[in-house]
Amino acid sequence: MKKEELSLIREAVNDSEASRKLFEQYRPLVLKVLKPYNLREFSYEDWLQEARIAMIKAVARYDGSSGSQFGPYYRMVLQSHLRSILRRHFAHKRRIDATAIPFKASALESLQERLAIRSVEDGLLMRVEFFQLLENLSPLEYEAFETAVLHPFDTPTSNRFRRALERSRAKIIKFTRED
Repeated sequence: MKKEELSLIREAVNDSEASRKLFEQYRPLVLKVLKPYNLREFSYEDWLQEARIAMIKAVARYDGSSGSQFGPYYRMVLQSHLRSILRRHFAHKRRIDATAIPFKASALESLQERLAIRSVEDGLLMRVEFFQLLENLSPLEYEAFETAVLHPFDTPTSNRFRRALERSRAKIIKFTRED
């Protein structure tokens, strides 16, 4: 990490101008992370304000002495903060959590059942997290997953494709078990 950036991060703890500069520096990251989030009661400025709050938290807790990068750390803090906002927003509307489903042979069936059972609010949160899961698949894994879902009888038989499909299934299984 550059000394100038570390200095700016340390200054941002107590200096609003340094905090503003740091936020502007990471604005592209903020916009990318905020893209999938949308609530009727939240305007674009509200989301940016929440991103600033997450920046304050990240700056206060960040310790750059170990050589870690601030960008990935801030991204993690921001995503966690946004998920907390969604959970709080939907907490008063949340019904009994009916997500406990025995694991079935097909991860896709389990995922479809979970999506069908969840309330509308939980479905929105699940959808945002599912799109993040899809973004984490490699291009080949994504292609294999998409082909298996859209054309289940036309799946290629190459070893490379089967391995990619297995990796994507493993990630989906891990996703369906997390909560």
